[in-house]
Amino acid sequence: MKSDPPGHINERRIMPGALTRFFIIATHAVLLFLSLCGESFSQLPQELSLSCTTTSVGRIPINDLGSGVYEGYPGGLYPGGLNQRPPVHDAAGRAMAEQVLPRDVAGNVDMLNGRVVLLSIGMSNTTQEFSVFREIANADSVKNPKLVIVDGAQGGQTAAIISDSNANFWSVIDQRLFTAGVTRPQVQAAWVKEANASPMQAFPRHAQILDSQFVLIARILKARYPNIRLAYWSSRTYGGYANTALNPEPYAYESGFAVKWVIEKQINGDTSLTYSGSDARAPWLSWGPYLWADGLVPRSDSLIWLCSDFQADGTHPSNAGRLKVAQMLLRFFKTDSTTVGWFLHAPVASSGSENNLEPDAYSLEQNFPNPFNPTTTIRFNLSESGHTSLKVYDLLGNEVAVLVHGNLARGEHTLHFDAANLSSGMYIYRLLINGFSQARKFIILR
Repeated sequence: MKSDPPGHINERRIMPGALTRFFIIATHAVLLFLSLCGESFSQLPQELSLSCTTTSVGRIPINDLGSGVYEGYPGGLYPGGLNQRPPVHDAAGRAMAEQVLPRDVAGNVDMLNGRVVLLSIGMSNTTQEFSVFREIANADSVKNPKLVIVDGAQGGQTAAIISDSNANFWSVIDQRLFTAGVTRPQVQAAWVKEANASPMQAFPRHAQILDSQFVLIARILKARYPNIRLAYWSSRTYGGYANTALNPEPYAYESGFAVKWVIEKQINGDTSLTYSGSDARAPWLSWGPYLWADGLVPRSDSLIWLCSDFQADGTHPSNAGRLKVAQMLLRFFKTDSTTVGWFLHAPVASSGSENNLEPDAYSLEQNFPNPFNPTTTIRFNLSESGHTSLKVYDLLGNEVAVLVHGNLARGEHTLHFDAANLSSGMYIYRLLINGFSQARKFIILR
């Protein structure tokens, strides 16, 4: 007898009778209408009360699946059964993150008055979770004050809908950007959490459809937001408590593979997802928080989903569930190597002597002389050793010179920059190390 591959789950899907199907369809219609209207699911009738019986569906979270497979498809968030970005892709993401700079409404770099916009993309669950994230992130003292968080997600707007560039979804986002006082050219990063309502195809077909829609969404992001550099995808949460056909198990779990596949396509060089150079067609893609866990069965990092984390339909998050996702998002953006440089507020430099060889804080000093032609001196202090980047950009955000890119020891550092190959004008030089980011301007005057 042929044995199942590791991680394979045999499952018999029981089709409901005609009356049950009618009830599910009718319930789904009510839920969709209410999500579009922004109504609270706490007002649903008692017949739709939350079912808390399915506390586990027996599937292994993708990040715990490792080298195992599900229905013949390997686990791990990234290729090779791994949960860490491949080194080359990670380095590319950090390079893209260095291009995330405050910009004015026209998209020009403006370190003094410019803004960086982080935008959410998705449907009802996404907007409910992201709105809480925005609230707690804005209240966090370490958040970059130049970062504007805009919730673009909208109830009922599935991947099938928003993968059309002409969908009204995108026009609504324009309105929300305007209300927030920012513009499309200032959008530089996005969080995407999407799904399709009432999927019916067997795995892997429904996930493959979602994957193809994710590709289109990624390309729309780049087309509408020319300065977007980074897009972070997340999976759905647990669907075992669901009592409607909106997005129950196994679809909630299996849709996580669509996220895995679209990121792998870019890693493997799919030209439709090129993220760098003049022919970029998409932002750089990565996992954000992976949100699925098997109900009350603890994931390797102890994540579980309680029945109380969901509203009456078992699909949309309760206040507790929204806060859980929001906290996972905040932790991700405050710690990931591709986000800390633009998400966090730069630490305040020490007021001690500039000749201190053991600085108490990071700092980037103003170059001297300034203006200059063609050489100048730049000093900076490092309170800790680490991978250090010091690069020069023009006012359009294009990298024009790399002064430092490698590991440096703690202490004061001095370098001399020869700008003989650059034309007259104003430029920006930016220091990035261990989550610290600081930038200054200089002028080359011929």
